[in-house]
Amino acid sequence: MYATLSILTGCGLVLSLIGIIGTCVGDTRAADGHRAPPAPFTVPEAHRAMQLHRGCRADACARKGAAFRTLVAAGRIVPDTRADGYST
Repeated sequence: MYATLSILTGCGLVLSLIGIIGTCVGDTRAADGHRAPPAPFTVPEAHRAMQLHRGCRADACARKGAAFRTLVAAGRIVPDTRADGYST
C-alpha cells in the first residue's frame, strides 16, 4: 500500500512540474501569449496577467514582467529589495 501511494505521489509531482514548465515552454504559438502587451496594462489587466502566468518567471516572461512592473508602479506589489533586478 505504501509503495503504491509513493508512486502516485511521485507521478503527481512530475505532472505538476510539467504543467508549470509547460506554461512558458512550448511551440511558438504558445510563446505568443507571453509577449509584452502593445500598450501598458491597467491594474486589473495586470492582476489577471499575473494570475494567468503564475507559473512563469517575471524575468523570463515579458507579459508577466510587464504586469509586475504595472503593479509595482501602482503600489500593489512591493518587491523585495534583496531580489536582483526588482529593487526600485
